[in-house]
Amino acid sequence: MAAPPTRHHVMERVRAIVTAIAGPHRTPVEVGPATALIEGFWLDSIALLEVVIACEEEFGITFDSDADLTADALRTIESLVDVILTRVAVTRAT
Repeated sequence: MAAPPTRHHVMERVRAIVTAIAGPHRTPVEVGPATALIEGFWLDSIALLEVVIACEEEFGITFDSDADLTADALRTIESLVDVILTRVAVTRAT
């Protein structure tokens, strides 16, 4: 079994996913862990769904739509990373 992804790796991959989906016209000049997904990248509900699906595919996880995909979890890159790391740990434990 491969080692779990590091926080840094997950952060970089999520940043890349969100930036690719947002595109150059909606990506802020400076992107960091605290960059807001909706207000910072101007992601609408469809783009946010694309981010969720891309993250599931990237990390081999399935989000629980009620428990994982809350407004707080989808607020910033960092909050999404936190949910991904939790879901990866749960997936690895089963």
